[in-house]
Amino acid sequence: MSKLIIANWKMNGSIEQIEHDLSIYAKSVYTNNPSVVLAIPNIYLYLAAQIQNKLGAKFSLAAQDVSKFRNYGAYTGEISASMLKELGAKYFIIGHSERRTYLNETEDSLVHKIDNTLNEEIIPVFCIGESKSIRESVEYRDFLENQLKTLLKVKSSFDKLVIAYEPIWAIGTGIVPTSEQISEVLKLIKAFVQNYLPHAKITALYGGSVSGGNASEILNLPEVDGVLVGGASLKPGDFVSICTY
Repeated sequence: MSKLIIANWKMNGSIEQIEHDLSIYAKSVYTNNPSVVLAIPNIYLYLAAQIQNKLGAKFSLAAQDVSKFRNYGAYTGEISASMLKELGAKYFIIGHSERRTYLNETEDSLVHKIDNTLNEEIIPVFCIGESKSIRESVEYRDFLENQLKTLLKVKSSFDKLVIAYEPIWAIGTGIVPTSEQISEVLKLIKAFVQNYLPHAKITALYGGSVSGGNASEILNLPEVDGVLVGGASLKPGDFVSICTY
């Protein structure tokens, strides 16, 4: 089975970088396939789709966020799910810890975003993760399960569902959880979906300081269906190395 590998560029990139990096990914047998997903800033999605079509590239595109408001309306600065779909996005990242923290995203807004995504038949990539202080407590499993319960408030039915475990204490720190810690949480995720959303096809990812040096070990864990890559996705050589799994 192909592993799903998502590159989260975050607020990075330029027209020049998009043109350069995507041309590399279009030529590599390791990155030129639909299981490799590039989540670039929303403003570059149209350019990326044009490059994709020009080169006949098979990689997929994702949006890093989507509006909680449905379709069109007087919501200055917002970008709807339907607009992003038209630009070529097949996945949306929703609930990343950076947005939860810096932009105070609430559970209610996440529910609306997931609903809007599903209504456009786009696959949501729902992120969960705990801080270092919560990880060191005895309640970290309860915390993660409570984050997962957000999915139970979504009105739309699930077909495909991607859930990414990104421990906050590992994002951009170079610290990677042990194999046992990763496996434990991904088992928790899959058990939750089996119990509460048994009709959904689940893809469970790990994210947090994924690199060319540790990707193979992480991706070889039987519970891991793929990875969400941050900093290493900004370096084509490193990202291709991750995708050689």
